[in-house]
Amino acid sequence: MRFGCCVGSREQIDILARAGFDFCELPAASVMPFEDDHAALGVLRALESAPLRPESFNVLVPAKLPLVGPHVDLVALASYLRTAFRRMASLGAQIAVLGSGGARKIPDGFSREFAMTQMPDSVAVILDEAHRSGITLALEHLNRGETNTFNSVAESYDFLATGQLAAKGMRILVDLFHLEVEHESLEVVTTAAPLIAHVHVAGGGRRAPDVAGYDYAGFMRALRKVGYNARISAECSWENLEAQAEGSLAYMRKCWEESERE
Repeated sequence: MRFGCCVGSREQIDILARAGFDFCELPAASVMPFEDDHAALGVLRALESAPLRPESFNVLVPAKLPLVGPHVDLVALASYLRTAFRRMASLGAQIAVLGSGGARKIPDGFSREFAMTQMPDSVAVILDEAHRSGITLALEHLNRGETNTFNSVAESYDFLATGQLAAKGMRILVDLFHLEVEHESLEVVTTAAPLIAHVHVAGGGRRAPDVAGYDYAGFMRALRKVGYNARISAECSWENLEAQAEGSLAYMRKCWEESERE
C-alpha cells in the first residue's frame, strides 16, 4: 500500500516527505490549467523538483465549468482538461479525482432529469481527456452538504456500471469521511470493489486520521478483504501539519498492517 496526503502547497510537500509519506495529492488548480505554458513554467518546475510525486490530483473541474445545467460548454471543458491532464501527467499523476461538487451540482430550479442526461456526456469528455494522458479517472462520492449528485458509493457505482463508463475504464474513489457523514455501510466496499481505484481517509470530524470518531480500522479491514492495495490519501483539516504528519502516517500504516491480522 502507498500512503499519501492531500496538500495544497510546495512547502507542505516538503513536510510530507520529511514525515515519510510515499506521495502527495494536489488540487488540479496547482498546475495552473487556465494559464499558458510560459506563465505556468515556474510553478511546474517547482513541483517537478519537489521530493514527492503528486500521484493523484483532486478538485479536477472548477465550478465555472459546470457539468450540468444551462451553461455547459463541452468545448471549453475539453480545452481546460487537455492542459490540466497534460501537466498532471508530466508530474507523475496516476489518478485524477472527479469530486468537484460545484461543477456537478444541479442548479436550483433546473430539471434533475435533464441534468442527468447531460452528466454522462460531460463525464465522457473528462474520461476521454484522461485516457489521452494515461491517467485513471475516479469518481468521488460527496455528501449532500457539498453537492446534490453522487452522494453515495452505491449511486456512483450504479452511474458507472449502467452508463458503460466503467467498461471504458472509469473508476471510483471511496472516502471514509463521506461514508460516515452519509451513514453508508462499509459493506458497500464489497459491492464497489471491482471499480475502486483510490481511497481518501480522515479521522473524526475530518481531522487527522488518528483522531477518534470514525470506523477507520473497520474501513481498512473492508478494503483489505476485497484485495484493495493501491493508494490511500489522508484528506483532512490539519491543526498543524508539521506536528501531525509523522504520527498520522504511523497510524495509517499501523491500521493497515493490523487489518491483515484480523
